[in-house]
Amino acid sequence: MRRLSFGVLLIALSTLILELMLTRVFDVTLTPNISYFVISLAILSFGVAGLIATLWPLDPRRDIRGILAACCIGFTISALLLNPIINALPLNFLRLIRAPLTTAGAFCALYLTLLVPFTLAGYALITVFSTYAARIQRLYFWDLVGAGIGTVIVVPFILRVGPGGLIVCAAALALIAAALFSGSRATSVGCVAVALAIAAVPAIRGQNYIDFRYHIDKRDIRTAVEEGRDELVRWDPISKIDIIDQTLGPETIRPWHKAGNRMAIQYDGGNQTSYFYQFNGDLPALRASIRNDPGLGKVDFWQIGVLAAHYLKRDTHQSVLVIGSAGGEETKAALMYGARRIDAVELVPTVMHLALGRYSAYIGNIFHNPAVHPHVGDGRSYLQHSHRKYNIIQLYSDYTSSSIAQGTGAVAPMYLYTAEAFEEYFSHLTPGGVLQINNFAWPRMITTAALAWRRMGLNDFQKHVALYYCACQPTLPTLLIDMKPWTAAQIATLNAFLGSPKLPPDDRLHLVADPLDPAMSFLPSVFYSGTYPAWLARRIPADFAPVTDNWPYYGNLRNHLGPVTATAGNFLDPGTVYVLNSAILHGVPMDVVHLFLTGAASVVFVILLILVPLRFSQVGREEGAAAVPLLTYFSCLGAGFIILELVFIQKFMNLIGSPLYTYSTVIFTMLCGAGLGSAASERLGIGPRQRWSIPFLAVIGIGLALLVWYPPVARLVLAQPLTGRVALSGALLFPLGFFLGMPFPLGILAIEHQPRGAVAWAWGMNGIFTAVGGLLAALLSLEEGFNFTILVALAFYAGALAVFVWMRDMAPARATESAAYAALPGVAGAPVMATARELSADPSGTHHRKGP
Repeated sequence: MRRLSFGVLLIALSTLILELMLTRVFDVTLTPNISYFVISLAILSFGVAGLIATLWPLDPRRDIRGILAACCIGFTISALLLNPIINALPLNFLRLIRAPLTTAGAFCALYLTLLVPFTLAGYALITVFSTYAARIQRLYFWDLVGAGIGTVIVVPFILRVGPGGLIVCAAALALIAAALFSGSRATSVGCVAVALAIAAVPAIRGQNYIDFRYHIDKRDIRTAVEEGRDELVRWDPISKIDIIDQTLGPETIRPWHKAGNRMAIQYDGGNQTSYFYQFNGDLPALRASIRNDPGLGKVDFWQIGVLAAHYLKRDTHQSVLVIGSAGGEETKAALMYGARRIDAVELVPTVMHLALGRYSAYIGNIFHNPAVHPHVGDGRSYLQHSHRKYNIIQLYSDYTSSSIAQGTGAVAPMYLYTAEAFEEYFSHLTPGGVLQINNFAWPRMITTAALAWRRMGLNDFQKHVALYYCACQPTLPTLLIDMKPWTAAQIATLNAFLGSPKLPPDDRLHLVADPLDPAMSFLPSVFYSGTYPAWLARRIPADFAPVTDNWPYYGNLRNHLGPVTATAGNFLDPGTVYVLNSAILHGVPMDVVHLFLTGAASVVFVILLILVPLRFSQVGREEGAAAVPLLTYFSCLGAGFIILELVFIQKFMNLIGSPLYTYSTVIFTMLCGAGLGSAASERLGIGPRQRWSIPFLAVIGIGLALLVWYPPVARLVLAQPLTGRVALSGALLFPLGFFLGMPFPLGILAIEHQPRGAVAWAWGMNGIFTAVGGLLAALLSLEEGFNFTILVALAFYAGALAVFVWMRDMAPARATESAAYAALPGVAGAPVMATARELSADPSGTHHRKGP
């Protein structure tokens, strides 16, 4: 039985690694939202496995060892084929209109390719759980622990072997599982030997030996790779980093790059871009050249707006915080204008290491300047643990596009732009300090900042806000918020600098939010009030409601599916119009299409898994079979569990700080806690006939307590180091995870005597509604926020509690078949199946030993 249990762990581990690494791959080669759709389809493949096992249940007299080994070997082969197949397919959804058949066929082929390994892994697990239903509490422990280990093991190894290498390693782990399942010693030895040889390849060759091609030319990255200008490639746990040589020449000159040499830092295949600007380190000379010709600022900076706050505070021994320091242009601007201290915080470790190492001389060694203090981490987390006050806090288009870092690829949360984030910024500025932000949708930026301002008891917010706009860069206006009301002298200084007649007309910035003359501002005073009345929301064809930590979807601007137009009085800025309309491809809004596609696919799979077994399977047609309560119970568990996982990733993001550590901490704690809860439920005497209500009531009670306790507890521990915050987060989540692990095995025990195929059907419905629940979590969070979504998840567990007795009491007695199962030989000499009563009465101790 130990070999069987460890084999289950390896299957779960392999599947989880494959899922996570494919998410990273498709984030890079496609886009995060399309990645979400593709991976959701792959997870729905577990439903296919459940359907197969329900319609064609195994004969109870059959030895399952060969089936399990064959599934694992098939998983290995199909996983190893993923890289060449994905690279060969023309997966460019932008070509859907020009080449519909080719593009649609490529994505269908991709799905069939992904269907195979996930279906085989699902079928192996279903086979084990169906055959050993009476031992589900212990087997479920190994399943969940394996998945939990998978969430943390990828963090250190992605730096060494990359996602492609980790996928190969997952294939090797599945082959070791085949060796454990196999009844042939020769087969077992051969599988282990081949597995070690497979895993050795990425270990020896490094992270870029197995890579995936770019299917979409995001920001010209595919073109640059084809031209040989991809100078460096690193798979960071947060993002894949490509350094593209953009030394000025015929092949690199663009309307937005007319002068100067630079290296483009491409995040996740071009989803985001920053730059290492070539600089000789002579700060006084750079300052003098920009003073004489402000147009030269575009040689060393993205635009002159980057310099605004630094120019305003020049030579005042200012202290500066740069959130998202990336290639260093904001840090260079601060140094150029005489900052005495600069804290430069960058989320992606690889980018900071390159700025301090390989490209340090290229950018003038600015991060080695004694005034600069580089930090790797999340900007808000850094602020929450700092008591320092700054004259300038600057954010320049900062957010991450990684699905893993976000916790979901469905809709991107942006915690740097919530009302709570603005409260952090304002509280860390000196009385005359300035917050500078450059990002799209500035009307929402103002409503959100105004809410924070009002929460802090401050007044006259409009007098503190100045915003400069350039028609050539509508998505990167310069928002400046001064903790003191703006003066005429300050505004005159900025107007002369940012709108200098020495600048080319297209590069000049114009004041569109005037704190000295509100009547001349683009937005009316209600935007600065800290409220967002319903009449205003109805008037605007976009969503500019304030963003909070409970609803951090800053980029979710779309009110309807069609294009928008800026007209007099609808308060749409050109940047918002561009963002919304550029996402529409041939009439289809690509920023939300993945939600519709995933929803449609989920409906198809749910109907398939419900109606087909009801019509054709033994468990669906036999009199006394508990089909309806079974479907309801396991669907509620699948949806409720994944919703709690995904939402608590978001809830704990600000407490832990680092998105990646948050993801790993929450998922690992909840999965391993659930595994321990499943194993402990047997010791605690929790079964279908006794104490069965305890897990449900505990989940509901602990979930409600977390909603109430989380905010004050989080505030108390924010000053702790990262290890302390991670430990506390684990301690808060472990009790919930512990009890979450009990309802599923409890349900399997309750239907143990149902017709053959019932356990497979239950497992399949649970898997299908895991994917459905992920979509539901995104939709509910978008509409109502995280707290409401948690309440919905707890309601699912209340629903499962309500139907449990119905499901249990409808189960027909099948003692004859169970007795026949108990007499059969199984894996590692253990019986294939025994009833719960037989397990507890076995005098040998073999079947009721404690622990795994």
